[in-house]
Amino acid sequence: MQAYYRFLRRTHYVHPTAFGVLLYALGGFPYIVWGMAVRTILDVHTSSLVNSVCHIWGHQAWKTGNLSRNNGLIALISFGEGWHNNHHAFQSSARHGLEWWQIDVTWYVIKLLERIGLATDVKVPSDLQKQKMSL
Repeated sequence: MQAYYRFLRRTHYVHPTAFGVLLYALGGFPYIVWGMAVRTILDVHTSSLVNSVCHIWGHQAWKTGNLSRNNGLIALISFGEGWHNNHHAFQSSARHGLEWWQIDVTWYVIKLLERIGLATDVKVPSDLQKQKMSL
């Protein structure tokens, strides 16, 4: 019921149209192809990879009661989403790469946004939560 979300609901068709016009103005049709079509295709395929590969191959670090696994290769190409077992174990966490060596680009962006004041109340699992979920 917030005004911002009502605005987005009323104007949802304007945003991609304006983006397409901007891309066309900057570089013509190739910019539209790469900035909209190819980007969307890559996004959908990467999301599918996370949800299929990370339930088959990888390592389970936490007892989640499902087949989710951490897969470092998928994490690299999905900006950290491949730490899928971590995500299933701590679903409200903004950080999926919980170990220092688990690259999580999405987390780095969230931390930057938090430091400049654009993200607040960012959640990560506590040591007690990790202890309860450990294998």
